[in-house]
Amino acid sequence: MAQPLIQVLERQAHLVWMALQATYPELRTYKVPKVGINNRLWKVAGYAYCEEHRVEFGSKFFGRYKPQMLLEIVPHELIHVADFIINGNDMTDGGHGIGWRNMMRAYGLEPNRYHNLHINKSDPIITAL
Repeated sequence: MAQPLIQVLERQAHLVWMALQATYPELRTYKVPKVGINNRLWKVAGYAYCEEHRVEFGSKFFGRYKPQMLLEIVPHELIHVADFIINGNDMTDGGHGIGWRNMMRAYGLEPNRYHNLHINKSDPIITAL
């Protein structure tokens, strides 16, 4: 049975945040960033609002790229928030500076600034997985 997309994202964000807290104890005083869905995103798969302690993801990407969204994009955006907490507002390379890159590697992902997920603006909005 399909679960609402927001529930799937909140669960994955919780798991990623717990893993980050295990590596970076200074994150233990912070709750999981608020997770949102943006049905208008079609060029970027996700976006971190670090100062607001929240992230959002493009629903349309889940239709074609569910595994990559959950395993790569969710951590990518949450690591932006963690990097902001630990290292401050480093806008080097569009927020993909050395702190973020090191955190991505520590998490086990290559620190790629850009994804290779391609969708069309007219792709359907995904509401459940």
